[in-house]
Amino acid sequence: MLINEDYNTSQALRPHKNTAKKFEESEKFLAGCCAAGGRPVKQVAEEVGMSRWYVYQQKDKVIQYAESLDNAEPEAFILRLDDRTIKRIILSLSLDCQSPQTGIQSFFETVCGMHISTGTISNVVRDAAQRAQAFDDQIDLSGIRQGANDEIFQCGTPILTGIDPESTYTYLLEEASDRKAETWALYLDDRKDHGLELKTSINDAGAGLMAGIPQVFPDVEIQADTFHASYDMGKEISKLERQAYKLINTEHSLEKGLAGPRPQNKNLEKLCTIREETAKAVSLYDSLYILFTWLKELLGFSGYNFNEALTLAEWVLSEMDKLAVGNTGLIKEIGKVRKMLPSLLSFIIRLWREMETSSKQTAIPVEAFHLMYRQLSYGPESIQYNDILYQLGLMLGGRYDEAWAEFQNLLKKIKKASSLVENLNGRIRVYIEVKRVIPAKFFILLKVYFNTRKYKRSRCKERVGKSPLELLTGTSQPEFLEALGY
Repeated sequence: MLINEDYNTSQALRPHKNTAKKFEESEKFLAGCCAAGGRPVKQVAEEVGMSRWYVYQQKDKVIQYAESLDNAEPEAFILRLDDRTIKRIILSLSLDCQSPQTGIQSFFETVCGMHISTGTISNVVRDAAQRAQAFDDQIDLSGIRQGANDEIFQCGTPILTGIDPESTYTYLLEEASDRKAETWALYLDDRKDHGLELKTSINDAGAGLMAGIPQVFPDVEIQADTFHASYDMGKEISKLERQAYKLINTEHSLEKGLAGPRPQNKNLEKLCTIREETAKAVSLYDSLYILFTWLKELLGFSGYNFNEALTLAEWVLSEMDKLAVGNTGLIKEIGKVRKMLPSLLSFIIRLWREMETSSKQTAIPVEAFHLMYRQLSYGPESIQYNDILYQLGLMLGGRYDEAWAEFQNLLKKIKKASSLVENLNGRIRVYIEVKRVIPAKFFILLKVYFNTRKYKRSRCKERVGKSPLELLTGTSQPEFLEALGY
C-alpha cells in the first residue's frame, strides 16, 4: 500500500457545508492516509470539511492499522512516501538504475500517482552531492601506497581519476578544465591533505600526468602501465590477423570458382598469387603473435629477475622490429614499449624489495622467495619445477606452507597496471550515454556510490561482501544512502 502525501484529496473528498455530517468510512480512511503520509493536518481538514481533531483521530487509526500489518501476510505492505523516502527513491533511480530525470518522473507518476518536478529532482541530487562531499572529505587516505592514475573523457573534457589498485578505492574523480601538470598537481595536492602519500604511481606516459605527480610526491616511483602497453600493441597485431583472414577468404573464393563448371585461367593466375600472399601474411602474423605472447609474459610475473626480463624483452622487440618492416603502426608501438621498458618492468624491482622486507620480518630466507619466483617460469610437470620444489623443501622444512602463503601475498600486493581506471570508465560510460553529459556535482556522488557498494562476486575472495571503503579502512562502513544520511 502506498501512502502518498501529495495525493489531491480535493478531488476525492469535497468540503462539506454541514460539519456535523457523518462521513463514510472510505472518506475517513482517505483523510487519515493523507495525514499519515505527511500532509499538514490543517490542509487536510480544510479540504474534506473535518475538524483538525477529527483528522488527527483518523491519522492515529491509519497508523495503528499500518502497524498491525507487520504481523500479517507478506503481501500486506505499506510504504510511506514521506520526504525521506522520496529522496531515497530519487537517488536509487539515479544511481542504481541510471535513470534520467524523465524516467524518474515517469516512475513516480506511473507507480506512485504523484508528480515530481525536474527542479525537485535536481535539488535532491544537489543536496546529496553536498552530503557526499562532506562524507568523502572525512576519509583517511593514508592507507594508500600505490595509485593507478589516468584520465577518462566526457565530450572531450578530462576527468582526472585515481584508484587504489589494492582496495579498488577511488580517491580521485574530478572534472577538470585540462590535464596539464599544474592541474594534476592541484587535485593530487588536495588528496594529499587527506592523507594520500603515494609511493608508486601506475600510469601511462601522458605528459601532464608524468610531470604533475612528482610535484606533489617527489619520491614517487613511476610504474609504466603494462595494460596500455600490451593493449595498444595488441590492436596492431589484430590488424595483421584480419588481413590474413581476408586473404584466406579470397583464396577460398577463388578455389570455389575454379572448382565450378566454368573455370577461368585468369582466376588460376590470381589464385597462385593469392596463395603466396596468404602464406606470407599467415606466417607473419603467427611469428608476431608468438613474439607478442612472449612479451606479455615478460610484462607479468614471469619468473625472471629484472635484468633477465629486460634482456629478453629487448630481444623480443628486436625480432618484432625485423618483421614489422613497412608497418608504421606496429613500428610506432614497438618504439613506445622499448622506450618505456625499464619502467614497465620496475614492478620486479619493487617485488625484490618486498621480498627482502618480508624476509627480515618473518625470518624466511630471501633465497626461498627468489626460488619461488623462479619456479613461475616453469610448468608444474617440468623437471626444473620439481627440482626447485625439492630445494625449497630442504631449505624451509615445515615452514614451506607459511612461506608459500607469504610469497603469494607479496605477488598480490605488487600492482603493475591501471586497468581499474578503464573498468571505472566503462561503468561511468553508462551514465554518460543516458544523461548525455554528467554534471560536475554528479561525479562526487558516483565516487561515494562506487566506494560504498559491496562486492557480490570477485576473483579476489577477500573482496566479496565488502565495499572498497571497507577494504581500505579494514572496518565496517555504511551503505551509500546511509552514508549520506538518508
